Parts: sequence; structure tokens; C-alpha cells
Amino acid sequence: MSMTCKTIRVFIYVLLFMPVVVQAEWTVTTDSGNESAVTAVAHTKNEDGYSLEIYQDSVKAVRSRFTLPDGLLKLKEKSCPTYQIDRNPPRNRSINEAFCLSGNNWSEYILGYLTNQHITSPSLLSIMNGINIVFRFQLENGDYRETQFSLAGSKRAMITIFGEDVTVSAR
Repeated sequence: MSMTCKTIRVFIYVLLFMPVVVQAEWTVTTDSGNESAVTAVAHTKNEDGYSLEIYQDSVKAVRSRFTLPDGLLKLKEKSCPTYQIDRNPPRNRSINEAFCLSGNNWSEYILGYLTNQHITSPSLLSIMNGINIVFRFQLENGDYRETQFSLAGSKRAMITIFGEDVTVSAR
């Protein structure tokens, strides 16, 4: 057997059997919070246990929910975490500059509304086409934290939850 043939066999072996390291992926699940409404939720969780969900509520508001990992960490009361997508300016407000909704371990933002098969949302469009989103926040004890999520696969997840006939634009 020639050296080239052996090299090709080794290369194929490595491709087939080498463990693949993959960053957290976006998944789509169905949540039936109550029996009358079933909601598709795009979800990702990073290696530190933080999670990010995007879904459409019953009034067609597109929401994103950032959640701390299970444990003792609690967000500072009445403080909205800041999120930054790639090199876009950081934001800590919902659409129309409304404050976020928050609890002890989560915060939620309205990114836009579905109207006539269209969503106008610069943030959602950036999530769908971006690389990375970083959340920065203050904890109840005064400490500051930061965590990030890969946006790889987010566009496919958004198309799954909203449908292929829904368009998203910045304006």
C-alpha cells in the first residue's frame, strides 16, 4: 500500500472517530403552560448553566427570557441585565424602551410583535444573524457577573418557532 493511501485512510479514520466538540446548540421545545395555549420555545443553555429562551406569547409579543442557573444566585431587585449582541450597543430595555420584567433569577424582554406575518425587531434580527450574545448583570449581594451564549443555530430555531413565512426586519 502506498504512503498516500495510508495517509488517506488515517485521515478518514480521524474524521469518523474523533470526538467532536460542539458549543451549546439551540433547541425548540413545546411548552403547554396552560391547556388552551401551546407555545414553541427556542432555548439554549451555556456551560455555566445560564439559559436563554425566545418565544411568542398569546398576544403575539416576541419575548426573550434570560435565566440564572439553579442555586443561590439572585438578581439585584429592580435591575435589568444588559445584553449585547456582537458589537452592537448594549441594551437593557424592551422594545419602545420599556423596562424588563424580572424575578429573583430571571429577566424578560419584549423584542417585538408579530403583525401580518412580520416582526420588526432589530434585536431579534441581530440574534438570528449574530455570533454571540453577552449578558451583564448585578447580583443581590452587589457582585457583577457576565455570561455569554453562542448564536450558532439561532436563525434555524427562530424559523422553526415563528414559521418560514414570517419575516423579521430591523425597521
